[in-house]
Amino acid sequence: MSLKSPRLDAIVIGAGLSGLQAAHDVQKAGLSCVVLEARDRVGGKTWSLPCANGKGVVDVGAAWINDTNQSKMFALTKRFGLETITQRTEGNCLAHDVGAFPYGGIPPFLGDDGENMRQVRDKIEELCQKIDLRKPALENYDTMNFEELVRHLGGKEVAFQTARVWTKAMLGCEPSETSALWFLDYCKSGGGLMQTRSDMKHGGQYLRIKKGTQSFSKGLAAALHPGSVLLNTPVTNIQQTPGDCTVITKSGTVFYSKKVILSIPTPLYKDITFTPPLSGAKLALTNSTKLGCTSKMILCYEKPWWRSQDLSGMTQSFRGPYTITRDTSNDSAGHYSLTSMPGADAARAWGTLPAHERRAQILAQVAEIFGNAEEAYRPIEIFEMEWSKEEFSKGCPCPVMPPNALSNWGFALREPFGGVHFVGTETAYEWKGYMEGAVRSGERGAEEVVLALGKLADSGISAKL
Repeated sequence: MSLKSPRLDAIVIGAGLSGLQAAHDVQKAGLSCVVLEARDRVGGKTWSLPCANGKGVVDVGAAWINDTNQSKMFALTKRFGLETITQRTEGNCLAHDVGAFPYGGIPPFLGDDGENMRQVRDKIEELCQKIDLRKPALENYDTMNFEELVRHLGGKEVAFQTARVWTKAMLGCEPSETSALWFLDYCKSGGGLMQTRSDMKHGGQYLRIKKGTQSFSKGLAAALHPGSVLLNTPVTNIQQTPGDCTVITKSGTVFYSKKVILSIPTPLYKDITFTPPLSGAKLALTNSTKLGCTSKMILCYEKPWWRSQDLSGMTQSFRGPYTITRDTSNDSAGHYSLTSMPGADAARAWGTLPAHERRAQILAQVAEIFGNAEEAYRPIEIFEMEWSKEEFSKGCPCPVMPPNALSNWGFALREPFGGVHFVGTETAYEWKGYMEGAVRSGERGAEEVVLALGKLADSGISAKL
């Protein structure tokens, strides 16, 4: 026998940052709202785990913000009284099989490979800046994948392999798996290719949070009315009749509302039965978009041994299994770590190995890149997260569009379907794939619902997001 709830103004599905922000704004407008979360925790892809020695936490998911053009996240940082760590860029970076180079520079590739890579990078940056985020369109660029664009721009093998580093590290996909236009649009949402990839001021990876980024999700959840978040409550069905929504969970509990805000990635829409079925464009999106395959293996050490070699801890590899590393230490807590990030095909192959082999491969790769460093083999703790194997994520950081999807169905990405509204970092206009994009999308979804229910004037919510 099913259990039934009273009729609510809104039901939010998913307690990640976008869903929690949406719920926060809906309740702020004086509307009734609950959040249904499939996992046993809030946070979605923000997940912070304590170190065994009590010295700090690690973020196995989203990790970076900045304090300038990511205004929503920095406002939450101040609201919740969170301390930040500036991402370390002091010291040289390392390119696998190539050698050391200063942060912001180009690896010392042989011959004219470095200059060719720079020329291709600059041409891609120029194309990024031509994108209108509200109406992304560049003639022919959605008919080709990003690999084809790099070749079209004259990229030689090193330029192509560098482009692979970009898509693998940023999206967990190969260049051939994403539309060139969609990739340009993704980069423009963070200000451009260079700014999105940057660890400097204004860049995508400038600041980390001492207590971990899940603090944002926990803070938003705590700000909701008591009992608003229901964990271990996966949704299986969303049914609509004019003016009413019925949400049915796996356990058989039935919730009634005027509106639903769905905060899950587009490929996961197919895990829910919609009655009536989703529109043709929405179905095309859920069937064509693909979640990236990004994993993390975080190696914790007694000391930051790489710094004694005047190294920043940042590395990149064309070979794999990991694509990049960063120094993710919290010096004030005595926590020192290197975070490695396998992505795309290399991560998929690596993920099929037994746990001990996965660890052995990463340790060996770190040791080799850092000059056969014996210290690499002596971590005091290792954290591992494969987001593609997490039941309610199935990938990370966000869905990727293949060629022709953005042009044909992109208009439907944020379009409500009856009483169902859609949020999530992939739907953001600014900082797609980042926590900033998630929060901005949650604000947009809440505004849509509050406006539709006639409460915007009383809510204090800005109509300009």
